[in-house]
Amino acid sequence: MNLIWVFIGGGIGAAMRWYLSNSFQSGGNFPIATLSINLLGCLLIGILSVLVLQYPKGSLFLITGLLGGFTTFSSFGLDAFRLLQLQEYKNFVVYVALSNILGIALVIIAHKITTFLIE
Repeated sequence: MNLIWVFIGGGIGAAMRWYLSNSFQSGGNFPIATLSINLLGCLLIGILSVLVLQYPKGSLFLITGLLGGFTTFSSFGLDAFRLLQLQEYKNFVVYVALSNILGIALVIIAHKITTFLIE
């Protein structure tokens, strides 16, 4: 049954990623859609890590499934590689730095705010 929760959440997350990716206008060679989706995923996992980790089925569905299907770290790697292939070194550094620094910061901030709000 756990596999079904992950499967359903993953399908929904992947559909959400596809929809949002197609809703963004590309910023030239800069992968703004992938960056935005990854940062939103980091924000959401910061919130959900407080709210649902104590509920195994909710965690499987929302964190493992939905956010696993929604975030696009493999796409992040491919986008970074393409920037290197295009010799877009400045965009590569900015993209990798923003994805990692802001992503981790959003997880921390969302976790702290959500913990504060529910206590």
